[in-house]
Amino acid sequence: MTKESLYIKILIWTYERQDFGFTWGDLTKEFNLDDRQLQWVQKVFRSNLPASENLIDHLFYKNEEHTFVITAKGTSAAVQYLNLKEAERSGKRAERIAWVAISVGIIVGVVQIIIGLLQLC
Repeated sequence: MTKESLYIKILIWTYERQDFGFTWGDLTKEFNLDDRQLQWVQKVFRSNLPASENLIDHLFYKNEEHTFVITAKGTSAAVQYLNLKEAERSGKRAERIAWVAISVGIIVGVVQIIIGLLQLC
């Protein structure tokens, strides 16, 4: 898994858990992260320098576990990515519709030419 795809997967996963949060254990288990990947996630998503730049942040400590949530910056990044993906899907759909319309136009034009030629004979 590339770091970019891991970044997107973690970003969307945390976004989907914004209401109830998650633990580092949940995150590690979900993505089967090794120590090197965990360090990368810590650096990218929760570097603490400055705290306002974090994509995830500590919410509370309960039952000897820290719970984390996606921050406003993380939510913004996730929403931007999801909107981009939706725009790509819409663009592809519009392209398919355009090709069908062009094809129908060509077929109708060819049929009209054939009918016109047959009427001349």
